[in-house]
Parts: sequence; structure tokens; C-alpha cells
Amino acid sequence: MIDLHVLDGLSPLHGEERIAFLEKLTNINVAAIDGSDLATIIAVAVLYLLTFMFMCYVWYNHDYQPIRAKTVKLCTIMYVAGLMWMVGDFQMNGLVELTGAWKSCRVWVVWVRILSSYIYSGMLMIRFYALERIFNQSKPYKGRAMYIPAICLVVVLLAYCLSCQFVEGKYISEYFDYAQICVVDDRFRYASIGLMWVPWTVVLVLAARLRNIQSTFNERYESLVICILAYTILIKTTVIHATHPFYIFEKSYRQSETLIDAVCSCMIILLMLGYPTYQCMFRRDEYEKEWVQKLRKDGVVKKYSGNLQVGSASGYSQMDGSTFNSPPKTNYFEKDPIDTIHMSLNTHMSANFITQPTVAHRRPAVEFSALHMDSVVSLDGSADTNPAYPWHII
Repeated sequence: MIDLHVLDGLSPLHGEERIAFLEKLTNINVAAIDGSDLATIIAVAVLYLLTFMFMCYVWYNHDYQPIRAKTVKLCTIMYVAGLMWMVGDFQMNGLVELTGAWKSCRVWVVWVRILSSYIYSGMLMIRFYALERIFNQSKPYKGRAMYIPAICLVVVLLAYCLSCQFVEGKYISEYFDYAQICVVDDRFRYASIGLMWVPWTVVLVLAARLRNIQSTFNERYESLVICILAYTILIKTTVIHATHPFYIFEKSYRQSETLIDAVCSCMIILLMLGYPTYQCMFRRDEYEKEWVQKLRKDGVVKKYSGNLQVGSASGYSQMDGSTFNSPPKTNYFEKDPIDTIHMSLNTHMSANFITQPTVAHRRPAVEFSALHMDSVVSLDGSADTNPAYPWHII
């Protein structure tokens, strides 16, 4: 490819002259931007609008326990990052004419397209790390364990983007007015793609480690499908950039690149939140009772009693906030509340709910919350469906 800097100062090409110049420059048949590119943009916009409506419904029902247990805040950050990612795709993949603000190649490539895709994958990596810490390591996800990974992610991303900002444009991406194109340096292109493999590889490793999570949270199957979708994006992007460096001038490649990114990024979010949201729509109370009962059936409450509370907001749900807190100890819980306390039941009841623990001599089918002694599962397996939520949420 010739050095386009020698053409600086010449009048910009337009129409057929520009297409002919680009074909000589790239040795491929260049497809001009047309209505099909606009249709691709509209399709992506509609997809993200529908996902936005879905997210609004999720937030409206955020206090529904099965939804709250699915990291709504992280999914929201992923949605915003995905939306910015798509806008960056429009510019970087050549779906729009480079006029006005679209000429700022470095801004769109580095600070919009690349940064947002890193944030998207980084949020998934943090989510899987939190699951790994809680379910495999049996450790709380709070304090330094929560903040250090997030801070490291921010520092790495800012360092990379700032270094790209202050490096000379020809080593990153720059606009050439003569041909009205953005040219991305190959070294920067492959470095950015290589860096993208890091968080997705971590996600894959953590997903493999999480394959034995109890079925209450459906993480085994969700993790598998999420990894398939993520690696579809990653492998597709790597192959296209390696084999078709001028793909932005080929209609089928630039449109498929954008559509696959949009569909997979939205599907990951819908997959993470879709099942409990569907149940909230059509079987709200019934499913919540089933969900709480299944916590006990899967043994999650027994194994992770310090992080989960049946009948109130689960500790797992706090990953969409700030922390997995262990409940403060009381006189009844000086040691592990499940493994060391075997409780019998008084006959003192009100409205079929157990209200008072007594002398320990057997293990009942109930779980007591140290924070909510009034939020207790009844003998028939039902639970308080309107518990208080004392958790500290960011």
C-alpha cells in the first residue's frame, strides 16, 4: 500500500473517481456505501432498542429475587458498552461516510470501538471471577477481592487507550482526506485483537471451573453458551482482520461483521437475564417459591450458608451490587449456622410461619436469617415473598 501522506493537500476524490482509486490501492472490488448498509444500521438499532426495553423491564422488577440474583448492574454496564461498541462498528467497519465527526478516526477506533469491547468482555470476566470466588473457593466477594480486579481492569484499559492517544497517528489510525478513509496500522490492529483474547481466555477458563455449580443458577449451561457466542465474535474478528484487511470495502464482510457483533453481544445479555425475566412475566409468585425451594434442594444454602439466605435477598444476588456479605453472627450463630446448629421447632406459630427457634436436637427444613429472624421459610416450603433487603448496593 502506498504512503497516502504524499497525497496530502490534494483535492478529495468523490464518486467513481474515489472508488477507482480505492480499487487500485487495495486490488479488490470496492463496494460503495448504499442502502443495504443503512439497513444494517437500522437492524442493529432495532435490536438494541428491543434489548433496552427488556433491560427496562428487568430494572422495574429488580427486587424479584431470581432476577436480582443475575447481576443486573453488570449486565447494564455490558449493555451500555455493547451499544457504544456498535456505534464504533458503524465507523470502523465502513458503514457510514466519513464526514464531520466521523473523521476523528482515533477517537472512534480507540475510545469507542476498542475500549467499549474491552469493557464488555471485562465485565463478563469480573462476573465469572465473582462466581469462581463464591462457588469454588467458598470465599466472600467483597472488600479487596471485589475492588482490586475492577481497579486493575480500569488501570489496564486506561493505560492502553492513553498510550494509543499519545502515540503518533500513523502508528494507530489516521484519516486521509484525499480518499476519505481511515487507515489503521497493522501493528496496532493485531495488538488490539491479541489483547482481546486475554479476557475471553480468562472467561473460558473460569467457565470450565464453574461447570459444577448447582443447577439453581443455571450457570453451567449459560457459561457454555456465553463462551460459544463470545468465541464466535473473537474468532470471526481475528480471521476477517487477518485474511481481509480491507474488509470495510467489501459489503458482505463489513455488514456481517457488524451484525454478528450486535446479535452475539445482545444474546449474551438476554441469556444471562432471560429465564428469570420470563418467569417473572408469567409465573412470578410460583417460580419464586420454586426457586427458593430449589436453593435448599440443590444444597446451596447448606454449602454456602455464609453467603446465601433463603427467604430474603440471596448473597449471590449481591454480585449485581457491591458485595457478598456474610450475615453478622448472633447468639444462635456463633459457629456455622447449618453445620453446628440442629434446631427443633416450637409449636408457637402465626399464619403457618415459624417465628421462634428453640433447643437444638434435629435439622428442620427451614433456614433462619441472622438479619431477618422474621423472614423464615414455612413448613410447607413457602417463603416471605416481600423480604427486606439490607444489602449494601453500589
